[in-house]
Formats: sequence, structure tokens, C-alpha cells
Amino acid sequence: MAHLTDMEELLATIPASTIRDYMREAMSCYMAGAYRGCIVLGYIALFDDLLAKLGELSKVNANAKTIFVDATKKKSDQDVYESYLIDQLSSKSLISGLDAAFLTTLRTLRNKSAHPSGHKPSPEEARFIFYETITRFLSRPILSTTQLVDEIIGRLNNTNFFPATVSDDIKVVVSEEISALHHEAIPQLIAKLTASVVSTDATVVKNSSFFLVGLALQDKDSINKELQNRVLNAKSDNPQYSSLLLQLLSANGKLIVGVTPVCLGRLSQVLSKQIEDVTAALSESKLLHPTSTIVSISKHLDETTLLANFQSELEKLFEKRPYSQNLLNALVGRPATFAIYFQIVLAKAGSASFGTANTFANAVEDIDDALSELTSDEQAFQMVVAILKAANWGAFDSRGLQKTKFAATPKLRAKVISYATANKADTAAYLTAHLSISMSSEGFVSEYLTDESGA
Repeated sequence: MAHLTDMEELLATIPASTIRDYMREAMSCYMAGAYRGCIVLGYIALFDDLLAKLGELSKVNANAKTIFVDATKKKSDQDVYESYLIDQLSSKSLISGLDAAFLTTLRTLRNKSAHPSGHKPSPEEARFIFYETITRFLSRPILSTTQLVDEIIGRLNNTNFFPATVSDDIKVVVSEEISALHHEAIPQLIAKLTASVVSTDATVVKNSSFFLVGLALQDKDSINKELQNRVLNAKSDNPQYSSLLLQLLSANGKLIVGVTPVCLGRLSQVLSKQIEDVTAALSESKLLHPTSTIVSISKHLDETTLLANFQSELEKLFEKRPYSQNLLNALVGRPATFAIYFQIVLAKAGSASFGTANTFANAVEDIDDALSELTSDEQAFQMVVAILKAANWGAFDSRGLQKTKFAATPKLRAKVISYATANKADTAAYLTAHLSISMSSEGFVSEYLTDESGA
């Protein structure tokens, strides 16, 4: 219930300026102790607002149109129309049962307050009416539940429902589509969209999936909760929804927080299968790409939770996409996860397979910045030694890096020089163990890391 300190804040939630003025007068009455006036003005504002919103809804809903025409006529003829409006809105499911009960209570209190019934309104009653009138009705968009949801669902077979499939565009379309929806209609909308995902109509499947993704992109707590319960928790065992689940998590990684442990296990299996199936033809910018999913959920899971639930999937993805800038960016501040990644790429850098070693040597220039940020000086040193090992085995591109003294990876080279200079004995021992050469740290730096200009 509203207190004196937040009645003004409640007024700011009313979008219609004329209705807001009515309620400001109602608040003034309350402050002056005129509780009857507060209730009566709230009653007038609410039913005027109901009728205006019903007029907007009548443009897309036949039941709303009939009620609006009849109620408007009754009001114009100065007939009592409020009870008719309550009964019709409730019977046609245009308001919830709770909202209908409140309207009935308000009507009763208004009649007692406006007539010499002997009833003396209390400040608590006036505050209750003020708060409920605004939060239940005046601050909300157009009345709608079943009918407007069905109207949206009925248009999902339109091929141009989503004129573009970029995330930002999908978000805008969905935001506009739900702008007229009562928040209590969102669970029903999500339930019907989820059912439509397995339609036999390909257009309906596409549009319902995009719509759910658009809802995830809104990133509103109430919507997120419904998506968790009605889609992730409820459908993670159904392979027909696998693609949708990954897209939702890519669109909003926050959805992973709070799902059930069973759901987490199922999602890891969905992700694992997608990592196995993904090909180079699918861009990482697509929501369906497992890299997009991993990067998104990692923003909202601490490292311990991430590894506890998705370590196997991370290892698979590191093997398949070891040179992804997006993945590397997601590893910043996650030392345990990077340690897993590092061992995988270290093996590739020093691989006896020329194809694997050469692929690493070609890619390392592009990820020099990211690697230099993530690796310790010692790890950078180990990586360069692995490249030299592959060069010794005959990997052509690894030899290219060696010949140019790692000029293509200046930041990585700088870290190696720093390590060798500060850890002379360890450097010499590691070179003996991994390259079978006896060389001082100074000799190593001069031979492999310093060009003729001394850089």
C-alpha cells in the first residue's frame, strides 16, 4: 500500500496526462484529509482510463469493440455504465478475476463515500484505493489477456512478421508487439509461443522462435522468470527445442541463473551436441552458434559454477574454436578456465602434426593481443618453445615465425623476453627438457627473439 512518501512517485507511472491530473487532485484531497474526495476522484479517473484503453483495444478485438460502443453510449446518455463495464470486461476475459474483484470493491466504496450512507472513509481506505487504482490499471498499457495474445499468435504465419533477423531488429519488433499487453498476459503468450515452436508450419516455427528470442532480449525480470520456467526448465529434455534453448541463452545469458540443476545438466548436453555439429559455415555472430551461447552465459556464472556444469563443453569448444576472439575475450578474469584453454592450444602450437602446428602458427598473429593479456610470462615462454619444437619437426609456418624471430607476435615476444631475463636457470632447464638444447637464457633471447636491430 502506498505511503505518503511514494504517492508522488506513483503518479509518475501514469502515462496519460489527463488521468495523471485527476490522480494528483485525488492525492491533494488525501493530503487535506478529504478522503471521500480522494476515493471519488480515483473512481472517476479509473473508469475514464478503462474506457479510453478499451477504445484502443477495440481496434484489434471484436469483443472489446462491442463493449466499448455500448459503454460509450451509456456514458453519453448519462446512464450508469460502470457495472456493465466490469461485468463485460470480466466475462470476456479482458481483465483478470482479481482486477474485476477490485473494481467491484472500488465501486462499492465509491457509492458509500459519495452518498450519505453513514460510511466515513479512513485514510487507510483512501491510500489503498489510490495505490491499487494506479498499479492495477492506470500505470498499465491497454487491457488485454486472451484475445490480444491470440491475435498475436494468429499472425505468426505472416512471412514478413519479422522484416529483419538481426537481434536489435527482433527486439524492437517484439517490444512494439507487447507494448499493448497487460503484464499478466505474458505467461500465456510465452506458453502459446512455445507450443507454436513445434508447429508443422515452417513460418510459424521461425516467427514464434524469433518472438521468444525477442522476449529474452527485453531482459525484464518478470519475462526472464517465465522463459526460465515455461521454456528452459520445461523443454530442456525435448530435442525439438534444442535450437531455441541455445538461441535464448545466447540472447540473454542471464536466463541460465536460477534454472534447476536437472535443467543445467540437460542444457550442457544440448550445448555439447551443438558443438559437435557446428560447422565453419555458421558465423559466431549467430545466436545458434555454441560460442555465442558460451560467451553469453559465462557473463552471468561465476567461474566455479561455469566449470562445474560446462567444463566438458568448454574443452570441446576450445578444441574446435581455439582461435576465436570472442572466446578469448570471455576468458579474461577466469584463470582456471584459461588454464584449460592454454593446455589445449599449447599442444596445438607444438603438435607433431604439421597441419595442426601450421594452423596455430598462422592464427597466433591475430590473437597476439588477447594471448598477451591472458598468459603469464611463463606461459608465453612455454608457447614460444612449443612453436620452436614444431619448427624443428618441420612445420613450415612455425619455421616462419622462428625465422622472423616472432616479429608477428610482438606482445607475446615481449613477455617471453621478460620471463627469460628474470628466470635464467629455469629458462635453460626448460630448453634442455623440451628442445634438447643447452643454451643460456641470454643466448635464447639473442637466437630466437632479437632481430638484427636489437628489437
